[in-house]
Amino acid sequence: MILRGLEVEQVRRFGDAVRLTGLGPGINLLGAPNEFGKSTLLAALRAVFLLPHGSKARPIADLQPYGGRGAPRIAVDFTLDGGDWRLEKRFMQRAFARLEGGGERLDGDAAEARLQDLLGVEAGKRGAEAMGLLNALWVTQGQSLVQPDLSDPARATIRSCLEADLDAMTGGDAAGRVLARVTADLAVLLDGRGNPRGRFRAAKEGEQEAAAELARLETRRQGLEDDLNAMADLRRRLAHEDDADRREKERAGLAEAGRVRDRLRDYDARHRAARAVRDHAAAQLAAVRQDLAGRAAWERDLAAGTARVAELEGALQAAQGAHDAAGAAHAARLEAVRMADAGRQAARRALDLAAGRVERARLVRERREAAAALDRLDEAARAVTQAAAELDACTIDDARLGAIRKAERALDAARAASRAQATTLDVTLADGARGRLVLDGQALESGRIVVTDNAVLRIEGIGTIRIEPASHGRDALRAELAGAEEVLRRALAAAGCADTPAAEAALAVRRQAELAFQAARTVLGGLLAGADQVPATAMEAARRRLADLDVRIARIGEAGDGTDDPLAMLEAARQAMDVAEARYDAAHRALLSPDETMRRAAEDLARLRAEWQVARDGATQLARDLEAARAVEADEALSARLAAGHEAAERAEQALVRIEETRPEGTEALADAAIQRLERTIQEGHARLAALRQEMAAREARIRAAEGDGLDERIAAQERLRAAHAAEDAACAREVAILQCLRDAVAAAERAATERYLAPLARAIQPALAALFPRAVATVEPDFSISALSRRIDEPFATLSDGTREQIAVLARLGLADLMQARGRPAMLVLDDALTYADSGRLDRMFDILTEAAGRLQILILTCRTELFTGLGARRLAVEPVGEQNQPAG
Repeated sequence: MILRGLEVEQVRRFGDAVRLTGLGPGINLLGAPNEFGKSTLLAALRAVFLLPHGSKARPIADLQPYGGRGAPRIAVDFTLDGGDWRLEKRFMQRAFARLEGGGERLDGDAAEARLQDLLGVEAGKRGAEAMGLLNALWVTQGQSLVQPDLSDPARATIRSCLEADLDAMTGGDAAGRVLARVTADLAVLLDGRGNPRGRFRAAKEGEQEAAAELARLETRRQGLEDDLNAMADLRRRLAHEDDADRREKERAGLAEAGRVRDRLRDYDARHRAARAVRDHAAAQLAAVRQDLAGRAAWERDLAAGTARVAELEGALQAAQGAHDAAGAAHAARLEAVRMADAGRQAARRALDLAAGRVERARLVRERREAAAALDRLDEAARAVTQAAAELDACTIDDARLGAIRKAERALDAARAASRAQATTLDVTLADGARGRLVLDGQALESGRIVVTDNAVLRIEGIGTIRIEPASHGRDALRAELAGAEEVLRRALAAAGCADTPAAEAALAVRRQAELAFQAARTVLGGLLAGADQVPATAMEAARRRLADLDVRIARIGEAGDGTDDPLAMLEAARQAMDVAEARYDAAHRALLSPDETMRRAAEDLARLRAEWQVARDGATQLARDLEAARAVEADEALSARLAAGHEAAERAEQALVRIEETRPEGTEALADAAIQRLERTIQEGHARLAALRQEMAAREARIRAAEGDGLDERIAAQERLRAAHAAEDAACAREVAILQCLRDAVAAAERAATERYLAPLARAIQPALAALFPRAVATVEPDFSISALSRRIDEPFATLSDGTREQIAVLARLGLADLMQARGRPAMLVLDDALTYADSGRLDRMFDILTEAAGRLQILILTCRTELFTGLGARRLAVEPVGEQNQPAG
């Protein structure tokens, strides 16, 4: 099956007739951006082949032009089994179907029936799509990720292509009867979940109960043996715990630990007392040494203070002489500073006069600039006023032009609706007949003519034919068209324009006027002092500025005769001022130098007097303190106290050493720990002895009770009961194993037959699959879906990545198409926006697979990613408007 052309009109976004051109055998590619209408073309292709022309179901309603009105018309040219066919359908209003080819022309339901027979599809229910394998091969946008959803007729088509009989391969009715008998027998022994039931379950439960009772009795017997063994151990431990010699040794150890602790406490008391005596003697010795050190320091400080007083007296006399000489030099320089200051004042007055002349010249220049700015501001204000007047003269704006455009679009829609009710004439002129067919006074050419109103067709030499198109809604459409024309006329009149191009030109003139107005306002805004200032305010401020400058110039006056250069006079006055300032600075520095010397001399004199007084007072105080200390304790008595302190410290240290030599072994903490341990051992021994006696009594009672219960006889009876149940369980298990083996054998034969039945479909898919996934094998289920991909391991289809699942889904459709092609059934593959998840390597291999398959069937690819398919080498398609001769007449 080869699609050669597709023409649509009044289908969604395609209001006027367009045709998909360039179609041919092999791979065909339509690359266009989003919203171009690629999915619309695929929907039209499915509708013309698979939907009945009389249907008004949702898929047909969705084909109507945007706005909800119109009659979708679709025509397709195709080749099937070597014959050329043309199929044309119109839906909704004045619906019809026409099939031409093979020397026959069929209309209406006859055309639909013949088309279904050609394609091998069955009519859908209540106007739905016809059901067959073509539905699965024409993949709409977003469906390339999933495997084809096959209808019952599609599966029937595949089965007829496989040419096999499953019942014959599986043994037919005999195998079914065997499998049913096995299933019934298994149902007696196993439930639906494969768990035992009936006597099988009773045997298992009886064996489990007997085993549980047997385990309980064995546990009791083991407990009796444990009690007997434990009694022997308890008697041994009781004899150990009740040993009188060991108890006596523990009490003797406790008493010895108490005596050791008492000796340690007595030693600690004596050691603390000896250490206190030694610390007191050391403190007394340190006090004597501190007194001796203080008295020696006083003597050293007294000698140093006396020498310092003598030194300061000589320095004080030298400082007094330097101070007197500095005062005489200071008085001589004061007069020089006064003379330099008088010269500086005279230079300052000359400089102020020159500065006044320069300031007057600056104010005169500033006044000229202010007058020029006032003139520019006045000119800019006049330009803004003129531009505003020109803008107000424009009669059109964006809103009025928008109303004109809206009215023009409404007029186009009304015209399109009128053309939808038109009658179509297909004209084919014989040689030499040009000009002999005249429609309403206009000679016709070969092609399609669309007549929207009553018309007269005159055939020269034959007569005339009156054509009256269908009248359904024609008056309403004419009224709507006239109303749209009136709305457009009123919109143009309101804008003062003759037509839409004139309105566009008028709007361009308005925009130029707006630009000129904005430019004038920008110039004026740049001249204004503030963003919120108006021109009148700005000009008034400029005039006030001129008046202020006139006042300031008049206040300064002429400032001289005006013959000399003001800047030159200012520069000369500044130089004279610099000379006067230099003379004053020199005199002032000369004054400050003697003043600084005198200040330093005065500071040195005051400082030396203060230091001399402090040194003299300190020496006097040290002499008095030393005499007072010797009066309290003479130097000989202090030396004797030092010797006595040394002797007492040595005696205390020797006593401490003698006490430390008598230190007992261990510590008081260890002695306390030993006492606590021995006391706890004795108490725990008593507790263990009582617990052992109590445990022996309890075990003796259990032993007497168990010996009288007949455990051995009861254990033997339970072992016989468990063996009987185990034999019944084994018999049931053997029966189940036999039945399951028989069931599995029949199922294995059925699976093998199914695999042979599906082998042709697997062989059709496998070459392309191996090219994309080397050494991979697909698992094909009885419902013709691919459930897993076996590479190194089995991978379920649902766990594969989006890209791999998409590629496998495309390969499955290729396999189905090859199978149909090989059996002489019509097949053509259409992919809308597929292979979007493939990486570059996989995409190249898919291109190779599609190219190889294109030698056997036609492939149509619709995509918005044209650049990804440049390496495919496909035939490029285009959507072009139908020629002018096919446009509606009138």
